[in-house]
Amino acid sequence: MADRNDIFSWIGSEPGKAALAGALGGIVRWLTLKPSWREGAGTLLVGAICAVYLGPIALPIIESTVGKIVPGGDMAGLSSFLVGIGGISLSGLVLDIFERRRRDLKGDNDDDGRT
Repeated sequence: MADRNDIFSWIGSEPGKAALAGALGGIVRWLTLKPSWREGAGTLLVGAICAVYLGPIALPIIESTVGKIVPGGDMAGLSSFLVGIGGISLSGLVLDIFERRRRDLKGDNDDDGRT
């Protein structure tokens, strides 16, 4: 079993803060859309994962769009929170892009007329 201090020190690290902000964004999405418990738990997990990996990518986009509006300059936390809210949609978009690229490289055609 992991030592409690290890868990708390990880939460205080940059990836831990991003995961927490993303999970909180997932909770906001869950409470707003009111899906089932199972979907809500998935939203929380996806929000945390997306925030850790996509939050740093979204940070420059958010800063250039809204500026540095957060007191104390924690735009990384805001970025992770926003990515957590949109984690399901964002991950779906990324997967769709990869799938489209794979189909284009293979020359596959879908039954619905898309290439």
